[in-house]
Amino acid sequence: MLLDLIDLSKLRRAIVYGLLLAGVLILQNLLVSRLTLAGIRAMMVPALVVAVGLFEGGVWGGGLGLVAGYLTDMSYTDHVILFTVLLSAIGFFAGVLGKYMLQKGFVSYLAATFLALSVIAFCQMFPTLFLSGDDAEAFRRLYFAGRYTWLVLRTGLLQTLWSLVWAAPVYLPCKLIAASPLGH
Repeated sequence: MLLDLIDLSKLRRAIVYGLLLAGVLILQNLLVSRLTLAGIRAMMVPALVVAVGLFEGGVWGGGLGLVAGYLTDMSYTDHVILFTVLLSAIGFFAGVLGKYMLQKGFVSYLAATFLALSVIAFCQMFPTLFLSGDDAEAFRRLYFAGRYTWLVLRTGLLQTLWSLVWAAPVYLPCKLIAASPLGH
């Protein structure tokens, strides 16, 4: 009787996406984080959230974004709840864009991932650029105003572009899972 209430095909799909998320987190934290570009580390998890939202819809994207954000926040000590909120919203809005505006192709995926990574980079830069504090003031004094702003913006742009390179391997597994008869 209890099994009649559970949609096993959706449960199987959620388990497969959970395993894919675990694999991407392991790959990101053990390999990709060691490969830096000018001291910048790439992120793969936002690309996974965008792909799931694009292929499965806003509810799936937001749900996976919530779990992925929570696990990502545990990896980064600088931000307490930033990724939980951002990745949930990104997954949901990627699903909405995928349903109403974007085709579910590689170019649309890269454009949505670029937008998501840009939002994440801006939110990571926001306290440094606009809030004051002892550490921020000392850093501002170290650099001239224009150069300081350019360095922070350059870091955000490099993080976005470097992460976009690592978004490509996430696309195909998500597309194959979405096309499989696991939950449809």
